[in-house]
Amino acid sequence: MHQRIRRIRLALPAAAASLVLLTTACTGGSGTPAGAAPATESDIPSFTYAIPAMPTSLTGITTKVQTQLITSLVTEPLERVSLNEGTAQLQPNLATSARQVDPQTLVYTLRSGVKFSDGTPLTADDVAWSIKAAAAKTAETAGNMAGFAGATASGPGEVTVKWAFPSVNMRETVSELPVLEAAFATAHPDDLGTSAALPVGSGPYAYQSQTSQDISLKPNPNYWGTRPKAQNVKFTVIADGASAQLAMRSDSIQGSGIADLKTTTQWQGINGTTVYTAQNLVSDLLSMDTSKPPFNDLHVRQAVAYSIDRKGILAAAFGGNAEQLQTLVPIEELAGVMPSQAEAQQFLDSLPQYELDPAKAKAQLAQSAYPNGFSVTVPYINGSNWSRLLVLNLQQNMKPLGVTITPQPVPAGQWFQTFFSHQATGLQVLSGFSTTTTDPAGLLFGFVGAANMKPNLPNSANFTNDVIEKNYPAIAPATAGTYSKADRWAATKAILTDVAHQLPYIPLFSEKTAYALAKGYTFTQNPSLFDTLSGAWIDLLRSTT
Repeated sequence: MHQRIRRIRLALPAAAASLVLLTTACTGGSGTPAGAAPATESDIPSFTYAIPAMPTSLTGITTKVQTQLITSLVTEPLERVSLNEGTAQLQPNLATSARQVDPQTLVYTLRSGVKFSDGTPLTADDVAWSIKAAAAKTAETAGNMAGFAGATASGPGEVTVKWAFPSVNMRETVSELPVLEAAFATAHPDDLGTSAALPVGSGPYAYQSQTSQDISLKPNPNYWGTRPKAQNVKFTVIADGASAQLAMRSDSIQGSGIADLKTTTQWQGINGTTVYTAQNLVSDLLSMDTSKPPFNDLHVRQAVAYSIDRKGILAAAFGGNAEQLQTLVPIEELAGVMPSQAEAQQFLDSLPQYELDPAKAKAQLAQSAYPNGFSVTVPYINGSNWSRLLVLNLQQNMKPLGVTITPQPVPAGQWFQTFFSHQATGLQVLSGFSTTTTDPAGLLFGFVGAANMKPNLPNSANFTNDVIEKNYPAIAPATAGTYSKADRWAATKAILTDVAHQLPYIPLFSEKTAYALAKGYTFTQNPSLFDTLSGAWIDLLRSTT
């Protein structure tokens, strides 16, 4: 349901833990929006949902939200992750139980009697193969699986997963991986995930077809669970929000993500349409490459920070559907180490914040090695309205200082490819980074440290120093499990304090997830982005007629 192509889970999209998001049927939040029509238990013969672009692959082995929205309905996970009062919780799905027998070993007991959509029984070998496929070096999810040491069928209905080091988030990482029929997958090594070899799964739906415009799903006749009310589901590509609104007005679609949160009132203006929003663990940041001129100069970075009108952009771009970040991640992502939310909030309130101040920006640039200014091109995802407003705001505010900023809108796929190839330099707008793990080892760790200054890792600021390297092991997935909670909290504070003063990143916003349902449809509860990733969102869908 979420149109934004982001989800980078960290563990990192290639880093290590779980950079992205998740949940179960009841994770969205409290209730439904005021005015939403009451749900019925009637079947929904067909349901069409708008997506902004066609996925590059349907294997489900992905870190992209818009792809997992679809694939999780076919190739479902072992467990579903939900967010309850800031804490990640896991609920059974294909696995009925999970035992972490030691900090490096996880044993799953599989649900009996499960069959794939082609009638083949699901086995422990299928699950082990799927986990190993997600850890392959060429997999998009390889970063999330850093430390993976093996998966084996240790019994008829049992799978044992091994990690190379004590892990604080191993279970959350494995829980969201898709389970595919291994025999079909291995028979299609070159075209799996394309229209010629659509994966076989055990979820409530099976792939029917894929064209350049649509992906059609049909009911899985062998589904083991309670069937969703929607019988046939189609995802159709509509590249921009205005066109999606027109499609909903004409009843061509019944659901859509809302990429531009400022337009939620426009969606609400469509007769009978209901807009749903949910808070998620999302980080929007501006990074500056501290390894190269001019951003290797702290005064330049401070000048940039004082040139951004965060409050103004927040109001103009999100329409109340976002919050200002105080540090690299929302406070909920510190839950695994913080003594209490009150103490964590007190710490965040102590960090320096940089609001728009042209005089301070001018003074900082005057102290830099570039007192007369510089030029920089800033790429951003062309479907992200807030990113566009940010770059334009920075362009306008820094022009009097002699700084020339050239906005460069690029397709989302191109942006991600460049970003994770670690070829991007200068200023980078990081949009919608999130995680499944409410712990610094889930997302925070990936933004700092020498270990993450390479391809497939997100330290786009190329930021490290003695403070970072000293404290990094306490938040890094490979070593965090050997530290006490108190030591990890102290290290987290040291890192975030250093980041606040050295400014490799400027914390911007934490966005909500928003989506719209047409007249005649409702959700039984506000779905969250976690529901999107786990496939639970379809279980919440109901007809109102």
